[in-house]
Amino acid sequence: MFSYSLNSLIVFYEVIKLNSFSRAADLLFMTQPGVSNHVAQLEAQTGSRLLKRENGFLKLTKEGKVVFRHAEKIEAVARGLENAIRTMKLDTPPLLKVATTSVYSRVMVPLILGTFQEDNPDIRISLDVGNSADLMKSIVGMKNDVVIVANQKTTKSLAAFPLVKEELVAIVAHGHPFAARASISLAEIDGQPLIIREKGSSTRNMVLAALEEMKAKPSALIDMKSTEFIKEWVSQGKGISILIKRAVLPDDFTRFTPVPLREKLSLDVSMLFLKSRKFDLSIRRFLHHVEEMKVRQVL
Repeated sequence: MFSYSLNSLIVFYEVIKLNSFSRAADLLFMTQPGVSNHVAQLEAQTGSRLLKRENGFLKLTKEGKVVFRHAEKIEAVARGLENAIRTMKLDTPPLLKVATTSVYSRVMVPLILGTFQEDNPDIRISLDVGNSADLMKSIVGMKNDVVIVANQKTTKSLAAFPLVKEELVAIVAHGHPFAARASISLAEIDGQPLIIREKGSSTRNMVLAALEEMKAKPSALIDMKSTEFIKEWVSQGKGISILIKRAVLPDDFTRFTPVPLREKLSLDVSMLFLKSRKFDLSIRRFLHHVEEMKVRQVL
C-alpha cells in the first residue's frame, strides 16, 4: 500500500526523539537489534541514508530531516487515534488539557473555560498553570493540548490563534511620588527598585528589553512568581512594578495606584496548539468557541 512501513517510521521517530537506539528499544519494548533493523528497513525503503553519528550524537541527514518531519506528524495522529480508541473503550468523555499563566488563570481563562464547558458538557477540561517558557515546552511535549500565552514566537510545528492585545501599566504605592502623576516614562524607573515576574515570563522579557532600550537600570530586581505577592509588596512601598492592565482590578485601587506608561507597551496573547493536531475534535471545538467569543467581543 505504501512504499514505507508505518511501524518503521514510528520506530525511527522515537530513535531521533530520544537520540538513542537503546532508549527507543526500552520505550517500545523491543530489542536494540530490532530497532536497528526497522531503521535500516526504512532507509532501504526510502533509498536514502537518514541518520549518522557525530561526536556520539545522532544527526539527521537532509533526507532524514524530511522523513522525520512527516514521521512527527504521523506519530501525533497515531497517538491521538490511540487516545480516542482508549476513550471509546472506557466510555469516558475526551479530556482537553488547557494551560496558561497565573495571571490569565484568574482574569480571562475562567470565562473562556466556563462558557466552553456550558456549551460542550461532553468534554472534560483540565487547567495547568506556569510561566510562558515552561508552557511552550509542555505543548511541544504534548503534556498540554492548548496553551494561552503572550508574545511567543511560533514554529513550523505550532499554530497560533490571536486572542487579545494587553496593555502594560505601572503600579506604585499610594505614597510614592509617581502616584500623583498622570503618566511616567520608563526612563524614570532608573534607580528605582523593580518588582518583576520570574524568568520565563513574557511580561518580564518585554519590560526588561524596554528598560534596556531606554538605558534605564533599576536599583534592584525583585523576582516573584505570584502576581498577588507583587501587588502586596508594591502596596507596602518595597518597589514599583509593571503588570498587564487586566491584572489590576478595581479592588486593588485601595492598595496601590496604577500609573499609565508614556511609552506604550503591550503583549499579544495567543492560543497555541500543534499543527499536527488541528483535526482533533476537542481542539477544533475549543478554537471555534474562542472565535465566537472574539466576534461577540467578550474577551
